[in-house]
Amino acid sequence: MNKKYKSVSDLIKSMDLPKERQQEHIDYINKRRLSRLLTVMRAQKGMNQQQAAEKCGCTQSRISKLEYKEDRKITIGELLDYSDALDLEISVHFLPKKMKIVDRVKLHAFEIEKLLQRLVKLSKGDKKMEKAASGFHNECLTSMLSIIGKSQKSIRPRKDKELTVVGPPEIEHMIEEECIGA
Repeated sequence: MNKKYKSVSDLIKSMDLPKERQQEHIDYINKRRLSRLLTVMRAQKGMNQQQAAEKCGCTQSRISKLEYKEDRKITIGELLDYSDALDLEISVHFLPKKMKIVDRVKLHAFEIEKLLQRLVKLSKGDKKMEKAASGFHNECLTSMLSIIGKSQKSIRPRKDKELTVVGPPEIEHMIEEECIGA
């Protein structure tokens, strides 16, 4: 029977390798999060490395090397070329290292607000577009409420409270006798 692993790290840890070699492999994988993401995005576009290379104006070998590079060695230029080849846009955020999660959520909420305002501005004067923008606002509101509701549900404590059941005295007495007799 095939064992299922939750991660590549778990698979590596199960291999018959010295601990140091296992950790080296895990560290290497962790240093390649971006390059692995690039590979997956290319594959999702249905492109092979040769097709990506043609769109980038480089060789397939260069794409292969990019997809196996450690993240810190990938240049902004390579990312720009690669994203163009995949018809993707790059967005970079510079945030304080110790920014609180709640502040990050607020930051993204404000970004959503700006994008929605842009949508409204673009739709002004075109009744069909205004109607579509209004419908999207409703869809967005419903989706956000659902997302927030699911998150909120997951933090509500579910205490396993003991249920206290009290019945009529004569039945309680019968139950006690059954329990004692058993």
